[in-house]
Amino acid sequence: MRTKLFVLVMLVSILLAACGGTQTQEPVATEAPVEEPAAPEEEPAAPEEEPAAPEEEPAMEEATLKIYLLDYTPDTITWLNDEINPEFEAAYPGVTVEITEGSWSGWDTTFSGFFAAGEGPDIINLGSEMNTLYGESLADMDPYLAEDVWSDLANFGPALENAKYDGKLRGLPIFTAPRYVFCRTDLMEGSDWTSGTPQNFSEWVEFTGQASVIDEGTNSLTQQALVPVDAGSMADWQWWLLVYYSLGGELYKEDGTPNFDSPEALAATQFMLDTRQATYGSALDAVGALPTGQGSVIDVNDETGEDNGAVCLAHSGWAAPPFDRPIWENVSIDPFFGDPDNFPNSRPVVLAFNDWLAVADYSPNKELAAEWLKLAFSKEGNHRWNETMSLIPARVDSLYGYVTESPQLQREAELAAEYGVGFAGIIESAKLSTIMQDALGKLVTEELSPEEVVAKIQEEYSAALGN
Repeated sequence: MRTKLFVLVMLVSILLAACGGTQTQEPVATEAPVEEPAAPEEEPAAPEEEPAAPEEEPAMEEATLKIYLLDYTPDTITWLNDEINPEFEAAYPGVTVEITEGSWSGWDTTFSGFFAAGEGPDIINLGSEMNTLYGESLADMDPYLAEDVWSDLANFGPALENAKYDGKLRGLPIFTAPRYVFCRTDLMEGSDWTSGTPQNFSEWVEFTGQASVIDEGTNSLTQQALVPVDAGSMADWQWWLLVYYSLGGELYKEDGTPNFDSPEALAATQFMLDTRQATYGSALDAVGALPTGQGSVIDVNDETGEDNGAVCLAHSGWAAPPFDRPIWENVSIDPFFGDPDNFPNSRPVVLAFNDWLAVADYSPNKELAAEWLKLAFSKEGNHRWNETMSLIPARVDSLYGYVTESPQLQREAELAAEYGVGFAGIIESAKLSTIMQDALGKLVTEELSPEEVVAKIQEEYSAALGN
């Protein structure tokens, strides 16, 4: 019986072990396995970023950049409208460039109207002396055009001074246009004048009498020895200034008052009367002026084959024949020599005019105006602009091509560099020109003597300046 019971117990135990029953035995101790270091967990790869879309430049607000130019050649205007303005408008979408053409006739009234109203063109074509006249109404362009922000500025020559007021840039100069003495050497010889261009006052007076021809039948000039700016009066105020500067004259005394009561001023005025009378005779003779010709007064009329009548022309290249004209074989170019025998401070002079573009202070588009100027006054731009007029570029690095290929321009550039005197720094220039033209007009009609003329200018200009 016990045996059966023991066997039964053993069977139950085996069955329980086979079915996963709980062991009552102590487990046998074994050596713990060495754990492999865990591999570092890989960071999940960052998702590839799509390239950022380029930021769109903010759209340029619509604007019209207005430019006012005076008496330029059709070639100049065509070049600006066909090349410069489209390139600028493409670079500044929404901006339109608008050029208005004006005239030097009545410029003072036109410009004064712009500044008085506080609106008008953004960019205005000014003359050499106008930096002092309008300086306070012009924008300070140093933030946009000074050399530290536009390195090209270093390439501009002395003409740059004409584009400044109170030491600040107000724009950029276009060209240098000195006034030379152009003489027809063949007509000089035909008038039995063999000394070349006169080099003092007495020679000029003798020459103007000898080489001027009056038709007795019509009592009018058929040949005029000297045309100084204008053929008729021979009394233009800018011609007077050139003669005055050639004597070493200064417009203002050390105290800033006018200097028209100086010996140089009287001599310049007397010279103007002497050459006028040597050409026309007395004002009582009422000799008719030289007929209007075709082209330059020192050129030949293509239709008639006759000379236009002037032997010498004192003017800028504007009034001289185009450089491709055959007449240049007989044309000399010289400075005006002054009167060294009587005035030891005399010097050869070419009076240099520098037209320039200024930005009005009222303009809401000053930065745009500066960008347009940078384009039009690049090395290539300033070269092309002046090529349309056969003038000397204001940029010294633009003196290539047509400049170096032209014997006439090379001669002009050399004379300008050696004898150039700037037509600038004239206070209240519009008032001075009016005062002088009135007084000089009375000189050539002999209503006033040279002494009375300079006294009149001195008094009226001093009053205009508040002296």
